[in-house]
Amino acid sequence: MAFIKHIIVACAVDSISAYTVRYAIELAQILKAKLTILHVVDTAKLRELIKIGLFKEYERKNIEQDLEREGKMFVERFQTIAKERGVDCDTIVMWGTVHKQVAQVVKDTGANLLVIGGDPGLCEAGQSSIGELILTEAPCPVLIVKKLKHDWMDRLL
Repeated sequence: MAFIKHIIVACAVDSISAYTVRYAIELAQILKAKLTILHVVDTAKLRELIKIGLFKEYERKNIEQDLEREGKMFVERFQTIAKERGVDCDTIVMWGTVHKQVAQVVKDTGANLLVIGGDPGLCEAGQSSIGELILTEAPCPVLIVKKLKHDWMDRLL
């Protein structure tokens, strides 16, 4: 069995991801592994929102800036927490198709564990998720973290 030396946690900017990143921080601390917090701004989602008329094309630049700023603030906040806990941690915020970019970063960094959040609600509704696409592309083992009611992590959040 290989030792886990580098963990990547892929996250959005939401409560499931906050929980998942906290879990990854705890895991990296226990394993004394390097942690990379990765946020991919989903270009396909933005195109979809413009296509359905929720946003206009001329608003794209402002929306893109807002999304990138929000992603950076999210990962930097958790990077600070990780470093306070003694975890070697860096962050990446990038643009693209989420599952493709996540897989590429895992390959480029040589990470040997990918941590993602899972939403049981999507599965129950019969919807496919970005997580499923990540599973098909990931070149390493993937740990899916789902939030349980009254979990031990609740004390940390």
